[in-house]
Amino acid sequence: MIKKICKEYSNLNSEEIDKIIDISKSLDLMANFYESDVFIDVLIKNQEEAIVVAHGKAKNKSIYKQNVVGKKALNVNEPGVINTLLTGNASRDIKALTQEYKLVKQSIQPIELNNKTIAVLIVEKDISKELKNEFETNKKESRALINLIKHNSFITDNLNAAILIFDKYGNLKFKNKNTLKIYESIGINQELEDVKYDDISLDNEKFINIINNDKIEQIKEVRKNECFFEVKTIIRKSEELRVIQIIQDITKLKEKEAELVFKSIAVKETHHRVKNNLQTVISLLRKQSRLTDNEEVKICLDNVTNRVFAILSNHHLLSKQIDNSISITQAVNLLISNIQGGYCDDKNINIYITGEDFKINGDKSSALLLAINEAIQNCYDHAFEGKDSGNIQVLVNEEENKKIIAIVDDGIGFKNDTELKTNLGTFIIDGYIKQVLKGEIEKISSDKGTKIIFKIPK
Repeated sequence: MIKKICKEYSNLNSEEIDKIIDISKSLDLMANFYESDVFIDVLIKNQEEAIVVAHGKAKNKSIYKQNVVGKKALNVNEPGVINTLLTGNASRDIKALTQEYKLVKQSIQPIELNNKTIAVLIVEKDISKELKNEFETNKKESRALINLIKHNSFITDNLNAAILIFDKYGNLKFKNKNTLKIYESIGINQELEDVKYDDISLDNEKFINIINNDKIEQIKEVRKNECFFEVKTIIRKSEELRVIQIIQDITKLKEKEAELVFKSIAVKETHHRVKNNLQTVISLLRKQSRLTDNEEVKICLDNVTNRVFAILSNHHLLSKQIDNSISITQAVNLLISNIQGGYCDDKNINIYITGEDFKINGDKSSALLLAINEAIQNCYDHAFEGKDSGNIQVLVNEEENKKIIAIVDDGIGFKNDTELKTNLGTFIIDGYIKQVLKGEIEKISSDKGTKIIFKIPK
């Protein structure tokens, strides 16, 4: 079915179609892992729409009643899909409308071959109930806020923000005490009686433009002199009291942000220097490996090199970040490139990383990357003995209380883990996941392959 749809509707060649077919074999596995519907879509020939070529359903979790394979994904309903197909950029938490007109949230990963995006992998979650609850909550809170402002001056006078209410002509009809403090901080000391919106607008926006704007709620950041303010404007359609404006002084927050930026530059420089030192160590280890004639020593040196590279990857990514966290998919891709580059045998081993990207703090990332490196390295070293080819999948997911990484291969498996327990790689995995990260490890193996799952608390 995949080949037929691709040949009829897309410009993909046989090699690209074969890769899509290969990835599609794991869709049900991914669907059960994410407890969501998982799809593969390709771009049709006019490059304005996509078409579904494969659908993985989680057991008893699918939101679809009919088969959607062969149906089109329109740009107006699924903008993230078309965007990722055209740009190759992954998208996360994009709201979309399914072929059965249900509201979903999509995370979209590009499927690439030879530096070209040939398809996308889509993980969907139903959010129709979530949006309904959110709407009901917001409606209730909005009504409560209006009553609060109209009938309880004691409460409003003690809020940290300034609250101003204007009528439909732009006249100021209500203000709390903090309004005067806010305006005094920028040199306006008048009582603000009978003033017009245009006369005291912090962002110089005209009242006529505000009430004719399609947006019911607007938030802006405004600088006046040396002060910073967050200005939230709420427009009430067809009401006597037309505009509510809430102004928060965020000057101290901006000062702290500037201080953090300065500190982050120093931290980034430290990570950069550590990275450079680790590159020197790796160069020395690789040179020593090339010089030795002892195969066991060579293997040990190469393994140590990979472990140092895992730490280097962490510092390399941290040196490029403003905050002290890294993207897990970027880090794993670096590990994969390094491991693949170290193997020169004739085996055709494909490795894919899919799922919803998440960030992990720098104090945890080195430990996690070392564990992932060992798991992937074990797949390369042991999973495909006696086989000419194989596949490794790295699945990532973030749930409410934990981050999950699964490394899955379709190799020969292992009957018992007695040998693995004495292996240094297993010691590293157990030590870092269980002791350092306080996480859990799950191992499942058969003659059809092995799956190892890391569950890390947030």
